[in-house]
Amino acid sequence: MPRASKIAAMVLFLLPAVGGPPALAARHPYVQGDKVVFQLPDLDGTMIPSSDQRFEGKVVLIDLWATWCPPCRTEIPTLIDLQEKYGSKGLVIVGIAFEDGDDDATRRAKLEKFATGEGLNYLVLDGGRPEDMASAVPTVRRIKGLPVEILVDRSGRVASVRNGYGYSKKWADRLRSEIETLLNGENG
Repeated sequence: MPRASKIAAMVLFLLPAVGGPPALAARHPYVQGDKVVFQLPDLDGTMIPSSDQRFEGKVVLIDLWATWCPPCRTEIPTLIDLQEKYGSKGLVIVGIAFEDGDDDATRRAKLEKFATGEGLNYLVLDGGRPEDMASAVPTVRRIKGLPVEILVDRSGRVASVRNGYGYSKKWADRLRSEIETLLNGENG
């Protein structure tokens, strides 16, 4: 047996002993508790809490992203389409952006220009700088990269959390299916 095959066989043999897939899953982002908590400014500077009325009874897709993140940017057309298609049925998309720059006004102006240029039709909040992620969304843990997608059911409980890796048809189909399931009142 070639050396690489022996190593692969050993890894597969040892995975259950070291925790297997659950140990690997522990590296992914998750929400502590069952709700996402935030209080962040929109692009006009108005503070929007996670308890805002516009989220009550809605399916909410929270997308943690940045303009400088290529995978984040590839997902935007799908998010625009989802908001357009399902907004009237109870979907609210919230993009929480993390941008470089110390000055809030400059950062928000950059986000506003980007949002307008890309035709974003969903709520964009200023999460601050990348190093502010933990304080911006304190119940979200293990954010190792962007984008992070958090899907919340109509009762306000987290249904799923995952790192996105940019657009793919499989990703878009899965997200659309999960949203439809939640909009139809199924637990998924």
